[in-house]
Amino acid sequence: MKRKNYLLGIGLSVIIVVFFQCEMQERLDDLDSIDDSIESSSLLKGGSGDQEFGNNLSYPVIWSDGVTKVLRGDPGVEPMLLGEWWYCWGTEAAEPTDIALSCLPDPDNELFCDNGVAGTVDSTNVPGEDWLKAYIQKDASNVWQAGTADGSASPVIVDFIDWGDNLESVDWYTRSQVRTEVVLFKTLDPAMLEYTMRHVTGWGINEVHGLAVSQENAIIEGTGLQSTIYSGCARLTIQKLLVDREDPNLTNLVWVQNEGWTKDTTYVGELVNPPIFNLPVYEGEDGPGYYAAEINVKGKIIYGYTWNVKKLNDQIVNGGEAAGCYRITFSFDKNAPVQLNTFFEEGITEILVPLEEEEIATKSSDGEINGGATPVVDFNKNISYIDILIHERSGGGHR
Repeated sequence: MKRKNYLLGIGLSVIIVVFFQCEMQERLDDLDSIDDSIESSSLLKGGSGDQEFGNNLSYPVIWSDGVTKVLRGDPGVEPMLLGEWWYCWGTEAAEPTDIALSCLPDPDNELFCDNGVAGTVDSTNVPGEDWLKAYIQKDASNVWQAGTADGSASPVIVDFIDWGDNLESVDWYTRSQVRTEVVLFKTLDPAMLEYTMRHVTGWGINEVHGLAVSQENAIIEGTGLQSTIYSGCARLTIQKLLVDREDPNLTNLVWVQNEGWTKDTTYVGELVNPPIFNLPVYEGEDGPGYYAAEINVKGKIIYGYTWNVKKLNDQIVNGGEAAGCYRITFSFDKNAPVQLNTFFEEGITEILVPLEEEEIATKSSDGEINGGATPVVDFNKNISYIDILIHERSGGGHR
C-alpha cells in the first residue's frame, strides 16, 4: 500500500511539474510576443534616458505627400550631445542571443567603465579596443535630426517595401500581441544626412540605441543613400479569411478602396470577414488602438500597429473562432485630407527580403514548423498585403 501511495505521489508530482512548466512556458511566450510587439515603438517606456522625450530621427525621410511628423531638433543644426552616453566596441549585437559589448562611463573617472561603486574606480575595467561613444535616445540633452525632404512636387515611387520580419518568418497564436510593421524605402541620389546608430543595451522593451561618436569626439555620419518614405494617406486593414490562405478561390476577392476585401458577387460561398481593424494614419493618434507612423529606437520612421489578437478578435463573426488565416493589407487612400502622391510601380517596387529569411522556416517552442508568410504587391490596386496564420494558443493548427 505504501509503495502504491508512493508511486501515486510521484505521478501526481510529475503531472503538477509538467503543468506548471507548460503554464510558465506559455506565459514566457506571451511575454516574448509582447516584447517583440513593442520594441520599435517611439512611445516605449523603460530603458535609459528621460522618457518624456521621444526618439530622434537618425535615418533620412521623404515626406511624399507633403505631410510631416513632429521631430526633435531642427534640420541642418549640429546635434546637441550633452546627455547620457555609453561606451560601445566590437561587433554590434544583432540578435537577442548576442552580447552587447558596452558599458557606462564611471562617474568618478569617465576613462573607465562604471564599476557600480561610488567613489571608487576599477583601473582594469576599461572599454574595449576601438571603442565609440553612443549618445542615447530619449534624453532631453541629446538632440539630433537626420535629413528630410518634401517629395510632394512629383510622384514618389517606392523602391522597397519592408514588412516586419516577425510577420514573414513565423506564425502567431490567439493570445499573441502581433507587431505589424511596414517600412517604405527610396534610393537616394544625391545622398541625405544620416547618423550612424549603435545598439547600446537591452532588447525589446529595454532596448537602447545611441548616436555614434568617435574617440576624437567626431559625430559619425551614415551613407545616406536610402531614405524611408512617409505618406499621410497610408491605411492598415486586417481581415480574417474564411478559407485557407493557399485556397485558389481567393482570386475571387475584390479590393474596395478604404473598405477592404470582399468577394466577387458572382462567387458562391464565403471567403472573407469584414475588417476587424481598418484605419488610416490621418485619423490616428499616438498610442494603442490607432494606426500611426513612429520613430523607432534606431531613429527610423516606420508604420507600426500592435495587434492584440485576443482583444481585437472579439469582433469576429461567422463562427467567432480567432484561429485561422488573416490578410493584412497596406494601402493608400485617394480621398485623404491630402493629395495622394505615393505609388508602387511594377518593375521598380520590390519586397525587401532580409538575409535571415533565407532559412525558409523556423521551429517554434512546441516543435511545430512555422513558415511565416510571403508579402504580395498588387500594382494595379497600389496595395501590398500578407496572409498570416494564427494558431490556437494550445498549439497545433494548420497551414
